[in-house]
Amino acid sequence: MINYSLAAETYDHTRTHSDVVIDRFAAVVALDSTISVLDFGCGTGNYLARLHQRFGCQCHGVEPSDGMRHKALSKPGLLKIEKGDHLAIPFSSGSFDFSYMTDVIHHVPSLSAMFSELFRVLKSNGLLCVVTESHAQIDERFYNCYFPSLAANENRRYPDLGEIIGRANEAGFSGEATELLASPPRRISDDFLRNVAEKNWSMFRPLSEEEFSAGLRAATGDLGRLYESPSAGTTLLWFRKDAQQ
Repeated sequence: MINYSLAAETYDHTRTHSDVVIDRFAAVVALDSTISVLDFGCGTGNYLARLHQRFGCQCHGVEPSDGMRHKALSKPGLLKIEKGDHLAIPFSSGSFDFSYMTDVIHHVPSLSAMFSELFRVLKSNGLLCVVTESHAQIDERFYNCYFPSLAANENRRYPDLGEIIGRANEAGFSGEATELLASPPRRISDDFLRNVAEKNWSMFRPLSEEEFSAGLRAATGDLGRLYESPSAGTTLLWFRKDAQQ
C-alpha cells in the first residue's frame, strides 16, 4: 500500500501540470470563469492551479490523501478540495461542466463505481476527460530497460483503453473522442534521477529493493543519454453525459 501523505512531501518534484494537456482541454471545453471544473484525484492541485491561472475556472478537487489535499489547499485559486474517492464524490449532483483525471485511473479499485459517481456530479451535457496510457504506450516507456519487471507490473495496474471505455459507457457516458499525444524525446537528467530515487512515480514503489537499486545505478551511469520513443505518449479519452440524461 502506497502512503500518499508521505509521498506528498516530494510529489511536486515531478507532478507538475502539462500545458500540452491543458491546451487540449481548452480546445474542447470553452474554459473561462463561468465553467465549474472537478479534478478527480487532484493530488497536490497542480492542474487546478494552472487552470485557474490561465482561464479563471471555478476549480474544485477531490482527493483521498490528507497530505495531498493539504498541499493543494496552499495553492492559489482552488475553491474547494474535498476528501473523497471513487465510491463517494462529496459534491451535489449536476455540479460540474467539466471533470478530468490525470494519471489517476490505475489507482481506482472499481471503474464502475467511479464512473457512476462522475456521471452523477456532471451537469447534463457535461464533459469528462480521462488522461491515461494504453498498454502499448506503457510498453514503450524509455526507462523500462532499467527495470525489467516494470512494464508488466504497470500493465497489470492500468486498465487498457477498451476496459475504460466499456465501463464509462455502462455508467451512461457516450464516447466523444480518443486523442493520442506523442512523447517528446527524453533525456536521463539529474531531475529524472532524483525523481526515481525519491520514488515520486508510484510505479517504483512496488519494485523489489534489489531491482530498484540496480536500475537506479544503471540509469545513473547513463546520465545525459537521450531516448526517442515515438510509440510512447499519453491518451486522452473524452466522454459526454448526454443532454437527455
